[in-house]
Amino acid sequence: MTDTSVLIVTAQHFATQSRKVDLHFMADELIGRGIRADFLSLRLSRISALVGDERWGFARTRPLNRWTTIGPLQDEFIWFNLIHPIRFGNRFLNAISSAGYRFYGALLPNAVRRQLSKYSHILIESGISLLLLPTLRRLAPKACIIYHAADRLDTIGTHPLARAVLHKNFDKIDLVHIMAEGLRSDLPASASPLFLTHGIAKERFDQSRKTPYDHPQNAVSVGDMLFDADVIRTLAVAFPDWNFHLFGRRAHLGEPYPNVVEHGEQPFDTIAPFIKFADIGLAPYTPKDGADYLSQSSLKMIQYTYCQLPIVAPEFAAAGRPHVQPYRPADPGSMVAAFERAISYDRGSIDTSSVLSWSEKIDRLFLH
Repeated sequence: MTDTSVLIVTAQHFATQSRKVDLHFMADELIGRGIRADFLSLRLSRISALVGDERWGFARTRPLNRWTTIGPLQDEFIWFNLIHPIRFGNRFLNAISSAGYRFYGALLPNAVRRQLSKYSHILIESGISLLLLPTLRRLAPKACIIYHAADRLDTIGTHPLARAVLHKNFDKIDLVHIMAEGLRSDLPASASPLFLTHGIAKERFDQSRKTPYDHPQNAVSVGDMLFDADVIRTLAVAFPDWNFHLFGRRAHLGEPYPNVVEHGEQPFDTIAPFIKFADIGLAPYTPKDGADYLSQSSLKMIQYTYCQLPIVAPEFAAAGRPHVQPYRPADPGSMVAAFERAISYDRGSIDTSSVLSWSEKIDRLFLH
């Protein structure tokens, strides 16, 4: 038995969604060790329903505004409110809205408030979850609060108040975890964060014995964050003898190509063999200010590395890995050249020694 129990606070994800991200893998590892790992999901309101937020499409199928048991050591609370903080494309509107958004934490439901003191650790994911930081610290004074800096706040479109709250209340955080050195820019200059890349479910890849592919020469693209469809279109036309497999809800081209398969969003166990038995991994990120941190924090690129796949990625996301073949965004010739280099790359030379398992990451993050 253990006295450790964890609350994961996220504005991006749900405990039961089919697409697993790092939060789910960490929760699975904790639960496997007999440690409670609950989820508090937010950034949902009537606004979500009005604008057709895809997260709302999933959330509406789940119980809202109450704790729901989803496993022996896991509960979830999906917080749905009248409004939630959104970022406007206008600096003046963002400044005006900040006055009201400062009270977002004060609206935290009583059912959540009553539970907070029982957690030994509270992990706050980057995003508007930061607006709850003062409230969480006040109601859980003994908890170890971890700021999980998974993404740059501007890159994921977070309201600027989140950064202000982070800096003003930085002393309320016990540990800051970054997955890329580039994420330091969101932190106060005095911060001393713990740098840990994503862990991966090594055993899922190791246990995959059978290829899902019917034909040779397969490239795989996993995920739809900043997905650049033009890269796939260019490569599919330039390499008609190769098959391109796309995973992700928004990973689609808008028109059929004979050598492109759009699998949509699939469970990780389905995706794992497609990665393991692929020949090349694709990370077709669209250029965006501040997105260079993806070279270190991209989970799929770490998974590709463990499976010793040469990777094709834009220049801004390629730094630090010799097996990543960079291309210049919006330059078809450069994309084709990068793919040709990946085809001839010596896979056996790809070093996997720096890749962490989720168990190793949990040890360093929660049980250090």
